[in-house]
This record gives sequence, structure tokens and C-alpha cells, in this order.
Amino acid sequence: MGTAIVSDLHLGSLSGEDVLHDAGVRAALFAELEPADRLVLLGDAIELRDQPIADALEATRPFFEELGEAMSGREVLYVPGNHDHRLAEPLLERRSLTSRPLGLENRFRPAAGAAARIARWLGAARLELAYPGVWLRDDVYATHGHYMDCHLNLPRAECIAAAAVIRAGGRLPDPALPEDYERVFGPVYGFAFGLAQSGVSRLAGGAARPSERAWRWIGGDGSGRRGRRLVSAAIGRTALPATVWSLNRLLGANFDADLSARAISRGGIAAGLEMARRLRIEADHVLTGHTHRAGPRDSEGPWRIPGGGSLHNTGNWVFAAVLHRPNARPGPYWPGTVTWLEGTGPPRRCSVLAERSAAELGSIARGGRFRLAALASRELG
Repeated sequence: MGTAIVSDLHLGSLSGEDVLHDAGVRAALFAELEPADRLVLLGDAIELRDQPIADALEATRPFFEELGEAMSGREVLYVPGNHDHRLAEPLLERRSLTSRPLGLENRFRPAAGAAARIARWLGAARLELAYPGVWLRDDVYATHGHYMDCHLNLPRAECIAAAAVIRAGGRLPDPALPEDYERVFGPVYGFAFGLAQSGVSRLAGGAARPSERAWRWIGGDGSGRRGRRLVSAAIGRTALPATVWSLNRLLGANFDADLSARAISRGGIAAGLEMARRLRIEADHVLTGHTHRAGPRDSEGPWRIPGGGSLHNTGNWVFAAVLHRPNARPGPYWPGTVTWLEGTGPPRRCSVLAERSAAELGSIARGGRFRLAALASRELG
């Protein structure tokens, strides 16, 4: 039938939001993949920033063993993103030692380490890796899309860190090469991975993330006096514009204090378009993940890349309750998107979990948190 593409699974996340830890959700995905000739894991398939790598990998083992049975005899192509960037390190090290340019596509087989372990779990399914992206057809290029954080105007931690590196080392050229983006993000990703290996992230696993607290404020969940106090403290309701202004002045950046859902969505699309333009990707269709926002939706029209081509986003497989009200209907951030690519024509998206309710998916996500909380209690006890 063609190529199936999924991104942003975040398997092994300490938040419990990765819905594929649920056997029923995995079964739904594998049923959808049955006719696929090839599967592309388009980045952030594994969460390597929450806990030491051995524990993170072990948490993903049921998924990969079952995926190996579902894709037996067929290809699984893994394109690392920012949360699983560690899987690209062997390639990046070889390129650095030989001073060879990185380019838009580099394919390599798992020889050792984490990738080799995943390959064993996949059994009869053939694993290959590609970075920073891959040509799926002569006219279709796919990459996780984490380079867009250099152009994102949302003041999230990773974007701020990238802006700091750019301030110290010089702005990105235009056009830019993958090496230019790696120069910015290498130290950022290395620091995040190092924190996870130290166990710091695991100890903080039960705490709400700053981005989650911000979404609670945007969504109006902070009802009541206590809720308003907590939310105001979480994101600094009155201080945020001044903080963003200070960041922009300090870093020479262009962050936006507007944290509305519409502004965040609009900024993510614009950043993806700028990344594709600056890399001069000569493709009719460029596929990314990273922002978790599947699209474009039918009501939006194409996302046109300056210079030619269209941008597409492959969605996610996580359920962040702060993005979905209790009775919410599926929207662009709903988990469960599979993007299909045939021999000709544009990509098409299928929402595998569209019939699941927010309450059901929320219960799955909370169940993941409870399981991880029990694990932490055993370790601390």
C-alpha cells in the first residue's frame, strides 16, 4: 500500500502521556499498519530526556517487540528528533571526524548501543536510521522538524537555549545547512540528555511541566481563588510580557508574549515554513512532526513554503490533558495520527483514535502516571 509515517510517540515518558503504553492503543496502531510496506518513525519516538537511557529503552520494549511482529519482513525507518537525538550521535561523530558535510539525508544501520538493542527487539522487521531527514519519494522529504526551534517565537526553554547559543556563536546563515542547525542544538541536546542520565528528571517526574501550567492557564482550568493563585504563580500572568521583552533584548530574539492556542499554532507553522525555506528543500511535500499539530486541516488550505512546495505535520501519540477539555472533540493536537504516502499524490492523514473520547484517553494517560508513581515509590522506599 505504501509508507506509513508516525511521529512524537514519546515512548517511556515519565508524564505517562504516551498513550502507546496501553496495549489496546498499540493494537489499534498495528491494525492500521497492516497494509504498510514501510513504517517511518519520524522523531521523538522514544523519550530519552526523562530517565537514564537503560530505563527509557526498557520501558519501550513491549512496543518494539510487538511492532517487530506487526512489521515482520518489512522496513522500519527511524529518523531521530530532539528527544531521541542521541540515536543520531554515532553518525554525527563519524561526520565530524571526517569533516564530511551532513546533507539532508544520511542512512545508516544500527551497529551498537541503543539502536542495536531496538533492532534486536524488532526481530524480523528491518531497522534502518536516517538523519536529519529522509527522501521518501523524489518529491517528498521528511524530517522531525526540531530545527524549526531556531525560528519559533514561543518562549519555551529549548527555544530560549537555542537563542542563547545563536547570540554567542552568531546567527544562522540564509540559506542554512544542517550543520548550522547542529552547531546550535548540539550543546542544548547534550545538556538535556546529561540531566536525564543523572536521574534529576526522574525525581521531578511527578511535577507539572512549565508548558503544562501555561496551557492550564490558557484553557481556563484554574477555576476558583486557589486555582487562580496557582496558575498566576506558574506562568507569571502580569510579569510575562516584561520577561519576554527582557529575553528579546538580552538575546536579540523575537519571542512573543501571546501564549494563546491560536498564536502558538500560528507560530509553529511559520517556524516550520521558515526552516524548510532556509534549508532549500526542493520537494513538493515536506513532512515534519515536532509541534504535535497534525495538518493542514481541510479548513485551512495548504501550508505553502516560500520558494515552492507544501508543509505537512504528522501529529502525535500523546494525550496532554491540558490541551483537551473533558468533552473535547478531536482537534489538530489529538493523538493517533498516521500519515500515509503512496507512490504518487500528496500525503494523507488518518486519525486512528478519533473515536476514542477525551475521558478514555485521559484515563490511559493518568494510568501511565500512576504506574510511574508506584515505580518511584519503590525506588525511594
